[in-house]
Amino acid sequence: MVTGGEAIAKSLIEEGVDTVFGLPGTHVLGLYAALHDYRDRIKHVLGRFEPSMGFMADGYARASGRVGVVIVTAGPGATGLVTPLAQASVEGVPIVALAGLTPIRTAGRGYYHEFRDVNAQLNIFKSFTKYAVRVEDPREIPRVLARAFRVAREGRPGPVYVELPRDVIESETEWIGYVREEPTRIKPDPGLVDAAAKELLNAERPVIYVGGGVIAANASDALIKVAEELGAPVVTSVMGKGAIPFDHPLHGGLAAGYFGDTVAVKLVENADVVLAIGTRFSELGTGMWSLPIRGRLIHVNVDPNDMGRNYKTDMAIVSDALEFLNALYDRVRGRGPGRDRGVKLINEVRASVGNTQLRELGYDESRINPSDLVKALAHVIDNDMREGKAVVTCDAGGNQVAMFELPVYKPRTYFNPAGFTSLGFAIPAAIGAKVARPEATVVATTGDAAFFMTGMEIATAAELNLKVAFVIFNDRAQGVLKLQQRLLYGGKVYASHTYPMDFCKFAESLGIDCVRISDKKELEDGLEKCIYGVSKPCIADVLVNPDAVPTPITRQLMALFGRK
Repeated sequence: MVTGGEAIAKSLIEEGVDTVFGLPGTHVLGLYAALHDYRDRIKHVLGRFEPSMGFMADGYARASGRVGVVIVTAGPGATGLVTPLAQASVEGVPIVALAGLTPIRTAGRGYYHEFRDVNAQLNIFKSFTKYAVRVEDPREIPRVLARAFRVAREGRPGPVYVELPRDVIESETEWIGYVREEPTRIKPDPGLVDAAAKELLNAERPVIYVGGGVIAANASDALIKVAEELGAPVVTSVMGKGAIPFDHPLHGGLAAGYFGDTVAVKLVENADVVLAIGTRFSELGTGMWSLPIRGRLIHVNVDPNDMGRNYKTDMAIVSDALEFLNALYDRVRGRGPGRDRGVKLINEVRASVGNTQLRELGYDESRINPSDLVKALAHVIDNDMREGKAVVTCDAGGNQVAMFELPVYKPRTYFNPAGFTSLGFAIPAAIGAKVARPEATVVATTGDAAFFMTGMEIATAAELNLKVAFVIFNDRAQGVLKLQQRLLYGGKVYASHTYPMDFCKFAESLGIDCVRISDKKELEDGLEKCIYGVSKPCIADVLVNPDAVPTPITRQLMALFGRK
């Protein structure tokens, strides 16, 4: 006989889970008792706040390609996962959340952490997770968890919520064994693959537009083979960065409309056929849907609900990205014009648009501007990024948009939450990524406003001695909100400031390192020291020009208002 908690722990081990992120609470202590007994098999990462734990599981999943697992208690513990699981749902990240519940036997009697409606907690998550279920019989634990992990990975990855009442966790049951369920990969209709191959082989100016679905499906190598055979430039969305190396001859840049690279956007505009794979054409990914698709659009996505929602689709193919690309390559192998044609198309567009170097609005030579920080960071971690040995997490806000410009060379090395865009993501996500890849150089890029949301999680990095660099774009404001207030709301700048915190004193209180950088001449040396020169977690407090508008937003403003 085993307790429900032991059944959960044994199921996680059988599933291959080696790490969980969590915060204990009374209603899940029975599970924690089991985790204590299996602590040599499952590592537990203790955080400070439930939303952060969800983001850690998210960063772990993105970095490893495995399912992130998070454990919270009932009531306020569970509701703390709403934001991170919603983000995982929007951005296609596989997470299994194990949440406690007040005992079933006392339902409705006003137990602390209990909703007035016994189903309220479960119903919150039913609306946006892939699968939300309550376990009321401990014998069902292995079966439910096997399904949970399969559903999280299958099709478009996403979050699953499993609710575990305290009395179910603590009661005894027979261990019936665990049967792991393998996810099925959605294969494309062969006839549609034939039709797509024909169109692409007949195209004169094909372009492949890549979203995060290609990375999620581990399809980068297959993508490159197809692109080289077809002689098609590859452009990406924000979340697709890294699907093709930045320095690959067929990499055409970030095609994010107003926010994107001029060459990449022009390649899409000139294309007679656009093959879009693993994307839903989101607002940030297309620059408020300003990406001009004039040619025929072949849209390949694992979720049929994303087809035709934002752009008229001429051919919709529901498929896993890897399954489609492998099938397409079988049809086009040895029949395409080869890589040189794609390189020629890129060079022609580069020549036609001329110099695309753009200086930020408000750029100040005497100060550190966002673009200066991005360029310096790219230079410092260049070798590790090229070799896939670095992971960079980004946050919401102006720093996030500035980081659109970072060169990325490998999949699963750049996490920019450009879908749900949760403020406070970068710091805990970087901790999760470092746990998943302890050998990697991990850098979190965040703003001072985002720091105030989840910055206490740096205590987790300190406790575990995780060598993560936390780089703060410190502009003493919520910069994007402040800019919108100035431009769109008559200059009524209000409640978009932050408190001028001494981040280095905060670091000192945790016994970790800190570098404050206010002089542009010290920028690269300061980042180098923080990222590579210390053996502890490190904060880089970089004082950036608050009046500089990040380059992608500058590009947008120039397009909308005709500024030069």
